[in-house]
Amino acid sequence: MGNLQPWGVRSEYRRALDRFKEKREAGFKDFRQRVEEFKLSNGDGFPESAESIEERLTEIVSLTFFELREKLQSDELNAVTVLTAYVKKALEVNDRINCCTEVLSEAFDMAEAADEKWAKSTRKPPLYGIPFSVKSNFYMKNYDCTVGVAKLLDDPKTENCPFIEHLINLGGIPFVLTNVPQGLLSYVCSNTVYGTTLNPLDLTRVPGGSSGGEAALLAGGGSVFGTGSDLAGSLRIPASMCGLTTLKPTQDRFVVNKIHAGMPGRGRLGLSFGFFTRTVEEQIFLLSLIVGDEAYRQLVPQSPPAPLSLEKTRLKRPIVFGYYDFDGFCPPVPSHKRVVLETVERLKSHGHVVVKFVVPEHELAAKLFYKNIMLDNGAYMRGVYENEDIDSNMTQFVTLLKTPRILRWIASKLLAPFSSQMSLISASYMGDLEDVRYTQELTDNYRETFIDYWKTLGIDALICPAFIVPAVPHRFPAKVTTAGFATGLFNLLDFPAGVVPTGTVTKQDDVDLLDERKFPIARNPILKMQRDAATTSVGLPCSVQCVALPFEEELCLHAMQCVENLWKSV
Repeated sequence: MGNLQPWGVRSEYRRALDRFKEKREAGFKDFRQRVEEFKLSNGDGFPESAESIEERLTEIVSLTFFELREKLQSDELNAVTVLTAYVKKALEVNDRINCCTEVLSEAFDMAEAADEKWAKSTRKPPLYGIPFSVKSNFYMKNYDCTVGVAKLLDDPKTENCPFIEHLINLGGIPFVLTNVPQGLLSYVCSNTVYGTTLNPLDLTRVPGGSSGGEAALLAGGGSVFGTGSDLAGSLRIPASMCGLTTLKPTQDRFVVNKIHAGMPGRGRLGLSFGFFTRTVEEQIFLLSLIVGDEAYRQLVPQSPPAPLSLEKTRLKRPIVFGYYDFDGFCPPVPSHKRVVLETVERLKSHGHVVVKFVVPEHELAAKLFYKNIMLDNGAYMRGVYENEDIDSNMTQFVTLLKTPRILRWIASKLLAPFSSQMSLISASYMGDLEDVRYTQELTDNYRETFIDYWKTLGIDALICPAFIVPAVPHRFPAKVTTAGFATGLFNLLDFPAGVVPTGTVTKQDDVDLLDERKFPIARNPILKMQRDAATTSVGLPCSVQCVALPFEEELCLHAMQCVENLWKSV
């Protein structure tokens, strides 16, 4: 930008944004035309009317993952037809909730090439013809990777993220990029480049973040499966708010590069990658294609040669579960506590052993989590937001980033009598370089403490709240900053952790939320904010989190499937 003054830099960003918006709309228009041309050309040769083809496309997007895969593998459907069906649906969903940032214009060429190569073949690749969406922090060749920040426009990437490249090599068809929060660090999915993404289950609520666009598109029926990353809950929070299933693996079990990580040079928080699906079985299938796979290791040599053991995901014996309904830092709302306790009772009734788990030294854990998010006290993120137009849902977060340490220290003292949570967060900053080193030492020690306690209980897996609130209105995520610890604890520990849907918020949950005996808030302003955020949530999804020790993804998936089966049988 040369020697432009800040106002000139911001003007340049806005001009780049105007150019991008034209390109974005042109991409959506092109995909709409592709769908109409397909219908006018009698689709893939069906001797049917345009109305019948419309019905056929609707039927395709109603198929389950495995039903769709079987029809593609048996040549009952082809890649172009399935892509057309999902493009049509995704555009409809996007018109309603604004979850897609861009179309991937090569998708139809890829589908046509796949049909030409694999039609009638008995050796099709496992994902042949399956369309999927891509979280927009993954690099895609010839596309910007802005994470909702205008200064990163006009910088197209030169190669694909290997995670996505591997899925393409397996026959998958990436066809849209999806929305994220501005700078990635929030669970409101909103920015000034692409706008705000709504939750398809309730348009007044967030879909979660940072992988919110992915979860929203899948929950709306516009994709077969989604992709995402998780630094403090970015897979698990959207899954819990949109009623989906996901798994955050141990960081080094599934390594991905060529991405925007949100916080480069982060502290001791495990950064993980994974999928959004509707069932645990779909998770197992997709992860088995990539975790420890030799072809993937050629793309990312840091990946360990440790393939997913399908046998370990299907144990025949009952397993020992630990559980907690409150981590000691910030209590979940009644609905999210209830589903943990109901899950525990169902596990017991099916022969599993369940024991109470108490998060050790929860205040230390919370302080370590919040300090590890920003080892530089927010210096990098302040640079990200510098000279940017800040999304209205992010202004409070950005203001907090700019708060001097001395004011944070004073705030921590003033808040202590009213809110231990807000006081702790205010005091969670780095003092100097020695504090950085010491925080890493304490983090390593805390992991040992947690694992030692786990072993003394003799548990296989842990059940706990997926989050502390259901999907909330868009103004609340920047205010209820205490929520991140519920998921971020397992990034701090670098444990595999998955989310499984467990029903919905009931009328009684809403009543209990307002009952001081059931959800006491006293004079605590953050708990009042949490209550306000979660009111009138009847019908929104509830979930639980299933957790296992590092590199025990198979056991975690088995625990998830146990829980899923119990809730599906209701």
